Amino acid sequence: MSFGFYRFVRFITLPVVRILWPTKVVNKQYFDEMGGGIVICNHYAIPDTLIPVASLYKKELHVLAKAEAFECAKIANWFLRKIGAIPVHRGQPDINAVKEVLGVLKADKKLVMYPEGTRNREGTKEMLEFKQGAARFAIKAQKPILPMVYYRMHKVFRKNYLYIGEPIYLDEFYGCRKPEDFDRATDIVYERMRRTREQCDAYVENLKNKKKKK
Repeated sequence: MSFGFYRFVRFITLPVVRILWPTKVVNKQYFDEMGGGIVICNHYAIPDTLIPVASLYKKELHVLAKAEAFECAKIANWFLRKIGAIPVHRGQPDINAVKEVLGVLKADKKLVMYPEGTRNREGTKEMLEFKQGAARFAIKAQKPILPMVYYRMHKVFRKNYLYIGEPIYLDEFYGCRKPEDFDRATDIVYERMRRTREQCDAYVENLKNKKKKK
């Protein structure tokens, strides 16, 4: 598909996003250096996707989104499709979504997923149990997973941080099909995401301490 429409939308919304939700991206080199793979992130609200669009996804976007968002109106379905969103029906097998996701990964593109499967409406730093989707897709396509964590919930005009951790490689599970293997792989991804959260917190706290000493 052509991403000309996506680039146009990004161009006109980029200044607004940066003004409303000023966010510093840390370790951007991990994102730039990784080819195709799955990008996972904690999920608070709509800015979770808009901020990476402004800072990271300059040419195209591929993101997994709940099917309900596409079904509310024809214009919504058209718009989301044009900017690169893939609908998935949660809680049930979705062959079409699987085919689209694997197509993106096999084309060596980056796919965005929110492994908790829902938003953290409370704005806490604790993460819910991860769904298996990210690990399953990474194993099936033999691609890495890149963890990203927001330091805190977004507030208009308040500075935030998006911390990118080192890529997660699940090579040991390539070719596996047993449910227990996917469980173990998902546990590894969760633990690495938790570690990325700790690194993010330490990074921001270190910055605060340096400012206090000046």
